[in-house]
Amino acid sequence: MAREFCPHCMKDVPPGSRYCPWCGQDAGARAADHQLPVGTVLVSPARNSFLVGVAKGEGGFGITYIGKELNSGRSVAIKEYFPTRCQPQRDLRGNLLPLEGTGEIYQRGKNSFLSEASMVRAVSGLSSIVQVLDFFEKNNTAYMVMNYLDGVTLRQALRAGQTFEPVPLLQKALPLMRDLGRLHRAGVLHRDIAPDNLMLMPDGSLTLLDFGCARSMEDGRSMTVVLKPGFAPIEQYQTRGQGPYTDIYALCATLYYCITGQVPPAAPDRLFMAMTDGADKLVPPGALGVEMDAELERLLLWGTELQPTARPGSMEELADRFEARLEELKPPPGPWIEDPPPPPLPPTLWQRLRAGRIWAAGYARTGQRRLQKLLDERAHMLLTAAGAVILGLAILVLVLLFA
Repeated sequence: MAREFCPHCMKDVPPGSRYCPWCGQDAGARAADHQLPVGTVLVSPARNSFLVGVAKGEGGFGITYIGKELNSGRSVAIKEYFPTRCQPQRDLRGNLLPLEGTGEIYQRGKNSFLSEASMVRAVSGLSSIVQVLDFFEKNNTAYMVMNYLDGVTLRQALRAGQTFEPVPLLQKALPLMRDLGRLHRAGVLHRDIAPDNLMLMPDGSLTLLDFGCARSMEDGRSMTVVLKPGFAPIEQYQTRGQGPYTDIYALCATLYYCITGQVPPAAPDRLFMAMTDGADKLVPPGALGVEMDAELERLLLWGTELQPTARPGSMEELADRFEARLEELKPPPGPWIEDPPPPPLPPTLWQRLRAGRIWAAGYARTGQRRLQKLLDERAHMLLTAAGAVILGLAILVLVLLFA
């Protein structure tokens, strides 16, 4: 029998429905063997209950499920600590058991997972960072519950054919840079910024995802699992030496990819070419045919310098430089145009009567002037005719007298 909720969108479906009327997907979908079964309910120490749906993504250190908070009914994203290097197996009770000999690495990674979740949750007011709602240990692993975001990642957007102009994209990235700066001051490094972890929201803003993938492991082999060639800086190929400049490189490399459509060369390849040929394999966007302001291009490449010390000192410094240049590029305001006057109010009854009286008086005066003019013209004609008659009679009398 089909469930009464859709494991893909977590909305209610009529009993017995095979397909979800909301998203159209199979309402009876099941999880893979290594994943939490669909329908599992996780209860945190804070007494929050979460219903688990299908897995939406997997990485080297975790599985992300869609879920629903039963108390409020809102959709959430549930991140389960699942380090693939430790090859954990799930027993019949749902507990994870790491591969023999990896218990210490497994435990250290779980502690880091919970520590970063705690620090991210403690920094409030970060609109560009996914919000951590709850985190807890259960099933010999750890879980992080975040608000569910209904958007598309930058990689998905690019694959769908969307293009990004430099100026609008950098304007979208400024709030994210500010929020990352606050996280860095709180002691949190993301260490995995990439097009897969930056989501483009329906309102056009950017939100950073995927915290808690246990980036604090000191084992060199475990560090390589999370590397994304092209977006990971050179220091991530080492066991130590990471800092805010690590996230700066990854963010600028991601912006470079969105602007040019090309993944930057891997940091070791760039370093090898720089040491052998003295040339950097990272081609400036302008050389790839992208129309981009020279100063913005310089700032973007500044963030992708190979040496960490050659990059901006902080995410805030980079954001300040970008913002200042973007302000300079804004077109000047147009000529000041006076607002049109408001439309006149309709006349009152008294104004209408007064206007009618004035019109009537004017019409009467006009008629009077016309009548007077007509009378004057007629009188003039009569006088002229009488004068002519009198003159004619006078001439006649004179002729008769002197004839």
